[in-house]
Amino acid sequence: MNIPTLAQKLQPGELFTTWNGREPATTIAMRAADLPGMQALPIRDLVPWLPEPLWSADPAYGKTDLHAIRHAARERVQAMDWSKIKPRSRVNVLANPHGFFMAGEAYVVMLEEIVAHLQETRSARVKLCIAESMGHIENADWLKTYDLEARFDKVVEVPQCGAGMAVDTALGTFWLMQPLFNADFFVHTHISEMREAYIHRMRDRLVKPFGMSYVRLETRSAYHFGYGPRTGQLISRLIFDSDFIQQRYAGSVVLDMSPEGAIGVEGDYDLLALDRRITERTLRNYGVIFGLLEEIDECVAILDSQYPSIYTYSGGVILNSLYYADVDYFDLDNLAAYNGPASATRESGLVYGRNKAIKALVVNYMTGGLPQTPTLQKQPSYVVGRDMHNWVVNDPSNTYAQDCLIYSPDLPSAVRAACKQSATDKVFAFDNTQGAFRVSQSLAELLRDRAPAVRDRVLNQRLPKWLAQRQPM
Repeated sequence: MNIPTLAQKLQPGELFTTWNGREPATTIAMRAADLPGMQALPIRDLVPWLPEPLWSADPAYGKTDLHAIRHAARERVQAMDWSKIKPRSRVNVLANPHGFFMAGEAYVVMLEEIVAHLQETRSARVKLCIAESMGHIENADWLKTYDLEARFDKVVEVPQCGAGMAVDTALGTFWLMQPLFNADFFVHTHISEMREAYIHRMRDRLVKPFGMSYVRLETRSAYHFGYGPRTGQLISRLIFDSDFIQQRYAGSVVLDMSPEGAIGVEGDYDLLALDRRITERTLRNYGVIFGLLEEIDECVAILDSQYPSIYTYSGGVILNSLYYADVDYFDLDNLAAYNGPASATRESGLVYGRNKAIKALVVNYMTGGLPQTPTLQKQPSYVVGRDMHNWVVNDPSNTYAQDCLIYSPDLPSAVRAACKQSATDKVFAFDNTQGAFRVSQSLAELLRDRAPAVRDRVLNQRLPKWLAQRQPM
C-alpha cells in the first residue's frame, strides 16, 4: 500500500464567493495544480527548521483542530492587561481581511476569544469591525463565509470610502475611517504573514494597518508614497503615535503564522515590542524563501488565487515578492526605493525595478478592485476563459487591460503558449497552497538544488545583519 506523501496531499487554496456575488469555485474550469507535471514543493523541505503549526487550513498537515488555537488565544488575552477598559465601555475589535483569507477559522476563533474575554471580564460593549481594502466589492464576503453575524453580537464591514475622522499627527492631519474608531477604545488584531515585504521591509510591520487599512483613501495614498525606503512606515507610525490613537488603544493580539499555518498567538500593549519579537521569527522562517526567489532565472507565473495579481500567494509569499527578488530589501543598507519607471537607471542590487525572470503571466483566476494593467503590461499576459477575461477587462481599475491580454480558451493551452513564447519549462503557480510552492518539475529541481547554499547564506550572513539592523535605538 502506497501512502501519499505530504507533497501529494497538499491542495491549492480555496476560492471564495466574492462580496459582489461572483462564484469562482464553480466558474474556474481547472486549477493549476491539475496541470500535468505540476507538483507541490513543501517549504519544510527547503526550510527544515519551520515550527510545527498548531493549525493549518489544509488537512494534509493533520492540524485542523481549532482547540489549540482557541486555547492559545484564551491564554494570551487572559495574560494581558485590559484595565484601561472600564465597565460598559464601547470597544471596537479591528479585524483584518487578510486574516480571514490566510488563516480562516483560526483567525475567527482568535477574534471570538478576544471579544468573549472583554465582555466577560471588563463588561464591555464590543463590536467587531472588518477594515476592508479599497477593492471591497471583489473581496470575499467574510460575513457569510464564516457566519460572522451569528457568531458576534455586532459586526460591520468598513470599506475605505466612507466617513472619515481627522487625526492630528506630528506631520499634520491625516484621516482615519470613522466607523473603526467611533468607540471609547479599540483592539488592534493582525496576522504575521509577509504580504508587502518589499514595502514595509519588516520595519514596524505590525503598525502598517494604521497607514493602510484603517484609513481613508487620501491617507492610504500618502502611505503609498513612502514605498520602499526605511521611512516607508512613517505615516503608519505617526498615526499610531498620535494622541487620538494612544488615548483609545487598548492592546494588540496577533495570530503568528508560518507558510504552513498558525504557529501561535501573541499579544501585548506595547505594539513595538510585540513587533520586534515577531520580526525575528518571521525573518528566520521566511528569509530562505525570499533568498530562493532570487535564484529563479526564468519562469512562467500562473495566477490562481483569491487576491489581485501582485498579491496572489504561493508558499506564504506573494507574486510581487518574485517581481522584486532582484534586491535584498530586508537589508536596510539598501535604498530599495520603488523605481519601476526608472529601472534603466537604477543601481543594481540597491534599487528594485522588475525581475525579468518572469517571462510570462497566465491569469487563471484573480480578483479585481486594484489597478493591475501595469503588471499585465510587463510581460506577455494570457487570460483563461471568457468569464475571467470579461472580469479583468470590465474592472474599472484595469484601464486598457484589453490591449495587453492574450485570450486563451483553457488553462493548458494558455500555459503551453506562454512556455513556448518564453522558451522555458519552468512554471510557478501562485495558487495559495499552504506551506508549499506549486511548481513544475524543472523549477522544483532548481529550488532544491540551490536551497543548501541559500540556507547557508541567509543563516550565516544575511540574518545576523538583518537582526542587528532592527535592534531598538
